Amino acid sequence: MSQIKELLIYNGEITFDKIEDILTLFNQRMPETNSQVCKIRLFSIMVECLENAYRHNYTPPDQSPEIKIDLSQDESTFILSVGNKIANAELKPFTDRIDKLNELSFPEIKSVYNETIHKAHISEKGGAGLGLLKILRSSRLPMKYKTTSIDDKCSFITITITIADTK
Repeated sequence: MSQIKELLIYNGEITFDKIEDILTLFNQRMPETNSQVCKIRLFSIMVECLENAYRHNYTPPDQSPEIKIDLSQDESTFILSVGNKIANAELKPFTDRIDKLNELSFPEIKSVYNETIHKAHISEKGGAGLGLLKILRSSRLPMKYKTTSIDDKCSFITITITIADTK
């Protein structure tokens, strides 16, 4: 049985400054033995996850957005889990999109990504729908998610991405 090494754990407020701090910490804690390609892919996934968690975080007016991050490594993979609150009205469309994208092959993901770029439609939250596609393109493995209802307005969603270590 392989031993799991925790590389990064964060639970708290998310701001652009915190995102920068988390990414700096990520760079400091990444083992030097990993391939540069793996590190770049993992960094790209981390950026997308943090951006998605920040943009799609359900936050009541009197609170700051919060996230949970856990990055760990075993002998052959990295496991990144990112969790945040999400409005219940957005939950099903979001998980349906993950399910639909998880069914695509790698060439299909690349094709949908290119089509999405060419449409260049920016949502009211500032995204173009590329985040999940970028994550899947970089990880090359299906995303997993777990949801927990908090109340009638929001739930907590944790997305887990596995990235093969290409030493």
